[in-house]
This record gives sequence, structure tokens and C-alpha cells, in this order.
Amino acid sequence: MKIGIVAPGIWNSIHLDMAKAFGALGHDVAIYTEDGRATSGARFLRLREGRLDFFVIHHVRRNPWTWLFDRLAKPWLGRRFFTTLVAMARYFAATRDCDLYFVEGDWIGFFVAILARFMPLRWVVCIHDSDYLRLPLAFPGRPASRWKEAVKLWVLRSADLVRANSFVTRDALVAGGCAPDRIRVVPLHITGWMRIDAITDMPAFKARARAEVFAKWHIPPGERLLVTMCRLVPVKGLDLAIRGFARAARRRAGLHLMLCGGDRVVPGLGSYREHLAGIAAEEGVAAQVIFAGNIDIREVKRYFAAADLQLAPSVIDTFNYGVIEAAMVETHTIASDMVGAGPWVQEVGAAAIVPGRDPEAWGRAIEAFLASGVPPFAGGAISDRLAPQRIAPMLIDLAREVVAGRA
Repeated sequence: MKIGIVAPGIWNSIHLDMAKAFGALGHDVAIYTEDGRATSGARFLRLREGRLDFFVIHHVRRNPWTWLFDRLAKPWLGRRFFTTLVAMARYFAATRDCDLYFVEGDWIGFFVAILARFMPLRWVVCIHDSDYLRLPLAFPGRPASRWKEAVKLWVLRSADLVRANSFVTRDALVAGGCAPDRIRVVPLHITGWMRIDAITDMPAFKARARAEVFAKWHIPPGERLLVTMCRLVPVKGLDLAIRGFARAARRRAGLHLMLCGGDRVVPGLGSYREHLAGIAAEEGVAAQVIFAGNIDIREVKRYFAAADLQLAPSVIDTFNYGVIEAAMVETHTIASDMVGAGPWVQEVGAAAIVPGRDPEAWGRAIEAFLASGVPPFAGGAISDRLAPQRIAPMLIDLAREVVAGRA
């Protein structure tokens, strides 16, 4: 087959790995993307890498022929809507021999849905979020826009099929108004930057990481460390992490919770870090909660490896690579039932899923783990389960379903 991928910024995303996996399976791949290496917003830079054929426009510059229309539409459609629309039309015209296109995201899908009214093409929109859908979820800062919700639903109806990256995403799409029979669940894949090939002795790596992290943050040896690894935003449910931790810490001495992630200002709450610090003080565990700030991406595995346990209490998290990375370095996760990657991590024995948002239930789950732990599991198990070469055939099967007219 010849597969098209529409993914602006592909070099800074997970999608290049999948394009290469398609190529390794013998499929040709034509990629629309945007990058500073191109010199124009109107003319493509063409690059080839094996079976991958890149069509690249500049990621900031406008097409001079659509400049006026871009400026007029900017308040409603962003700064270069027509530049992108014309570039995509030229890409689709140049790749008419593609059997099917995978389109990453509903806003990019908006352009494709418009063009598909005038150009014959088969396409699958890949959805990795629940933004703007009307769901029975409430948390400060939840995105809401009737206009963007209407765009998202129109894109979902316009595509030949919808690829959801998890069952959490699927359920959110259905609740938001997408027909269930149009959705196929295919998980995201392990990306190149997550690989653990360089770790040749996992027990030694974990022992060294634990010693270094404990020393840096003045945690006494022999005590227990729980971590979260995410942006400090309400959707991540960190208030539940603190309250559940507090329940366990009152009954078990020597526990510490480290919140890793940069602070955000939340309308109505102010600094979310300060808000969480207030919850920790209210629960009587302020001295045991550590705010570590942003952790460099190269250091994330070391922090996961140092911890006894990771908490992922998200209100909704359509995938969450954090639980994957923790499993790769053989650290267990307690996750909410709204963490999309949870079922796949649970399959390899690396996670427990706690339904609901009762702090006492989370406290009991933490205590149960610390009391007995879990049987050892191999970090490579999740890598094998979600390797690009395992996920690519699932997407090719989905493409064949559309091409055969079975969707």
C-alpha cells in the first residue's frame, strides 16, 4: 500500500516512528509536515528517507497569495488557515496514488474534511484527546468551546474511520456524540526516545538511581518514595494523589510523595503548585510532599526507577506515557480507571487500576502495594507489547478495512 500521513511537526512527535515502521513493512509513505528547514509557506521542500517521502512547508511563514485571507480570518481560524489549506490541497493533489491517509488530530482533520468535499480521498482521523467534548467531567481549566466542539464532531463524522488511542478516548468520543461503530481502538506505540537498550543491568540502574535521587532530595535511606510525573494541572488529579497518600501516610511511617512537573496558573486557583501545597498542609503531610519541578526528559527514567511506586490519578488522561516509562524501568503504577494506557500496562503486571476518586480507596491501594509489592515483571514486556512494529500492522489492517469498503 501507499500510506499518507498528515502530521505537522512530525520530527518533534511520536509519528515519525510509525512512518518508519510502515516503511519497514514494505509500504511507501507520503508525509505532509511543517518545519523550519523549508524556506516557504507556499512551496514544498521535498525530502526522501528510504520509503518516506516528505512534503514540507515552513512552519511559520504565510503563503503570499493567501496572506490577505489569512489576516482577515486570523481572529476565528488562527494566523495562517488558508496557507495551510492551500498547502494541504497541493499535497493531496501530488499524492493521489495514496490508498489512505492517517490524519493526526481533529484540528488538522478540519482542513482534510474541507478538502475531502472537493477531492476524492480516504482518510482516518487519529484522536488523542477529549478536548471540547461535552462530558460529565468537571475540573478547573477544562477546555470548552461550542465552535471547537462543532468542528471536532464534524471531523469525526467526515472521516472514513476514527482511530482512538485508548478505550478511555473511545468512551469519551462516544459520550461526546461520535457513533461507536466508526471508532477503532489502536494504542499508541513506544517511541525511540523511550527505549531502554542502554540499561544493561536493571537492578543496578534502579539501585544507583534510588541512591542519587534520595541523596539529592534528602530522603533517609530505607524510607519509601511515591512519585507522580506530569504537568501540575487539575486534569491530572494530583489533589487525589495527595489525599490518598495522606491516608496511607497516617497509618504507615516513612512515606514521601514527590510531585514532578512544572507549575501552571489555573484561572480561579492561581498557582496550582501553591494550591496543592495547601491541600498537603490541610491533610497534615506538607513535610512529606516534595515539589521537584520540571524533570529533564533525559532524567525521567531515573526518577521512575528510584521510586517504589508511581501514582497516576488523572481525572481523564487519554493515554499517558508516564505509566509506560515507569513500567519500562520496572516501577509499578497505581492508576485511575481514566488513564488510557492503564489496561495495557496492567496486562504485563505493571499496574493496578483503582476505579473512582475516593481518597480512602487510593490510600488502601498504596498500603497494600507497600505491604506486599507485586511479583517481578520485565521492563521489556511493555516495550514488546507496544513496539512500533507491533502497532503498525494494526493500523495497516485498519487502512485495508477502509480501502475494502468495510468501514
